[in-house]
Amino acid sequence: MYISISSESTIENIFSNFLIIDGETYQFSIPLYQREYSWREEQWRETFDDLIHSLNKPDMDTDYWGNIIVFKNDANREFEIVDGQQRLITLLLLILSVGEINKPNGFLPLKFKGDNNELWLKIASKLRLRQDEKRHAFNQAIEFFEECIREEGLDANQLLQHIQKTKLSIVIVDDELESNLLFGRLNTRGLPLGQVDLIKHKLFYATKRRMAPTGNDEVLEKWKALFLTTKDLNTTIDQFLEKWWEVHYDLNNETLYSSFQQKLISDDYLSFLESVLASSQQILDLKNNSTGTDNRIGRNLKWLLKISQSEQLWMVLIALEDTVLPSKRRIDFYEQLTVYEFCRAISSQSDFSELDDIYYDFAKNLLSEVAGNRMNGNEVIVEIAKVTQKMVELLPDLPDFIDDFSALRFDDSGRWEWEGISHEQMLSRYAIYTLNNWLDTTNHGAGVEYRTKDDDEYSIEHIRAKLHAISASSHEYLIGNLVVLEKQINNDLGDIDVDEKLSEYKKSSYPQMKEFLIKKERKHGTAYRRNNMMEWNKNGFGVSDIENRGRYLANSFYERIEEILGMK
Repeated sequence: MYISISSESTIENIFSNFLIIDGETYQFSIPLYQREYSWREEQWRETFDDLIHSLNKPDMDTDYWGNIIVFKNDANREFEIVDGQQRLITLLLLILSVGEINKPNGFLPLKFKGDNNELWLKIASKLRLRQDEKRHAFNQAIEFFEECIREEGLDANQLLQHIQKTKLSIVIVDDELESNLLFGRLNTRGLPLGQVDLIKHKLFYATKRRMAPTGNDEVLEKWKALFLTTKDLNTTIDQFLEKWWEVHYDLNNETLYSSFQQKLISDDYLSFLESVLASSQQILDLKNNSTGTDNRIGRNLKWLLKISQSEQLWMVLIALEDTVLPSKRRIDFYEQLTVYEFCRAISSQSDFSELDDIYYDFAKNLLSEVAGNRMNGNEVIVEIAKVTQKMVELLPDLPDFIDDFSALRFDDSGRWEWEGISHEQMLSRYAIYTLNNWLDTTNHGAGVEYRTKDDDEYSIEHIRAKLHAISASSHEYLIGNLVVLEKQINNDLGDIDVDEKLSEYKKSSYPQMKEFLIKKERKHGTAYRRNNMMEWNKNGFGVSDIENRGRYLANSFYERIEEILGMK
């Protein structure tokens, strides 16, 4: 194995001459299995303050940013970053806030593997960004540094020259496994490693292993697979591994790493990693629902992972997929979890902390053993009933739910910004699609009462034209003004007044549109809807109609929750 710890080199050199080797241009790269860029304002502030400290001390040596560990991948002409990506990316973003990035032989010094690369190319080239791209941490960091520079009254060219003089060391390793081991030993900035980083290092260093069929190291391959799988599950490897451990072992006030050391010996390490990976892949397979036969869980699980902020929910999912349970009850429970977590996500009045305690107990009980035996299906159903009872106890009152539900907004025009816009739009989309699915009760297979997969042609239509909106809080963005509509019809219509769209609306095959257009398709009688301010007119659909329909949709959703929880 070859390890080269370069002498300190300037940022200017590292992002230019350093990357030219024997006439070939190399790039730093962020592998898919590396963590997302996670630095935010606290770390940006520390970086900027460090820079200004050295700038204001001309008698000091230029600032030193520590070590970056890279795996030299000659086949791809890349230096894959093993440790230090947060600093390296931040330094490049800092440069972009005051000038341009050097491009050795026309190549950017950094590239990503995956979706982030397209955005990175746009930001590094200073191209126009979409609204959602402007909210990305890359762009937010640049704007943060620009604001700091304005506040300090600094000269951009002078600051750029100073940045280029600051120094960094690159630790180059030509063996990918050893580069990961070195990460655990060097601890480049003197910071304590996280619990999962410690476990990772222990796995890589002490596992008794065999080479994988690919010829690559088996532990490394499985760790990469676990990283990518958890990423596809909208979580992190840290969170998933921690919750997997909590389900299967008692921490007893120990840290995760201490418990790992106490419970396992090195002979167990590979099987442990295989078990965690198998668990994550099993959940991902359910979510992807790609076998050709609808498992009737995938749709709910996909939305559940987007909606829920509960860490304990992961314990429930991990335990469920390691437990015997009749198919119908499993399907129903996934829908129950999804619908209730949506209720939890939109509720501003209620405290749901007790639900996390129930989730924890549920998961632990499912995998507990009595006389060496796990729970059978009937016993699991009893445990589900305990969760259901707690959900009933914590369910918000109907008036509160209606207030929270009908306040949901959706604006895809990019005209307005508000805090949490992406999450709120996701919740609105879920609610509208779900309500339509519950109404769609025809031709979905034997024993299937309603649609269990979102139609590929689903799109969100604003009934009253968005052109009437004057602010982010305008009624035109409220959920009462939203309806599901086929993409093609939606695209052809554009943003025009509702009376001009009614003839096209009638072409839609979706039951939610029929419910909007035809009063007899709506729930309850006309008198009930009027008395409860849940009636609307399609012609001249206006502000009061939006409010009334919002209450109607909220009431419909709440009644369904009550049915799912066995309250009706």
